[in-house]
Amino acid sequence: MIVDVDIGNTNAKWRCQGDSRIYVQSTRSLPQAWQYSGAAITRVRVACVAGADVLQCFAAAVRERWGIDIELARVQRNYAGLAVCYEDVSRLGVDRWLAMLAAFKSVGDEFVAVSAGSALTADWVAQDGQHLGGFIAPGRERMLASLYGDVANVLLTPRVPGELLDIALGQSTETCVDGGVAVLLRGFINHVASRCLGARIILAGGDAQAMLTMCAQEHKFRVSLVSNPVLDGLAIALP
Repeated sequence: MIVDVDIGNTNAKWRCQGDSRIYVQSTRSLPQAWQYSGAAITRVRVACVAGADVLQCFAAAVRERWGIDIELARVQRNYAGLAVCYEDVSRLGVDRWLAMLAAFKSVGDEFVAVSAGSALTADWVAQDGQHLGGFIAPGRERMLASLYGDVANVLLTPRVPGELLDIALGQSTETCVDGGVAVLLRGFINHVASRCLGARIILAGGDAQAMLTMCAQEHKFRVSLVSNPVLDGLAIALP
């Protein structure tokens, strides 16, 4: 059994080969209590953007339980037709690289890979597989937490991933913050869309549905929602 694991800063997700179900666990609890109780596994393919301590503890737990070493995905300058533009490829997040690999394989044409999670990222890839560059910005939850943390007497309301934000004018500090963040998210997705006219937009992440709703109508036909591009990319990077 092969298990693919995507260890993010907030959550870890994994999927067993041949199983469409996605399992999710807090990254903080992953090293001590990986909640996997399936059949014995022979390979664990991993993408990790969390700290080295999380990865080391997770690797030790896998080795102790199944007697195998994890296989860690690392960014390659040229791989599977995708050419990374970074001068120092180690500075490119492996999650962005894997998402681009998965999109390049499925699209076969120019595209922009957008992730709407704890961070907002966008990466442009030409038809020939040349990575042209991208953007990184704070995601919705980080923007909200930052603003609420700096504003006195404001209560941080728990958010449901993908929950739509209202762009109506706020009539309290809380609704003003919500509306302002929504305006920034709308600006991000529509700038991305208008900058890549003709290119497919591959959109993923917990806030992907909300971002799609904020995308201008004339661009929506180019947007494809995908669920777990990092896990899809692992199978390409570590066949």
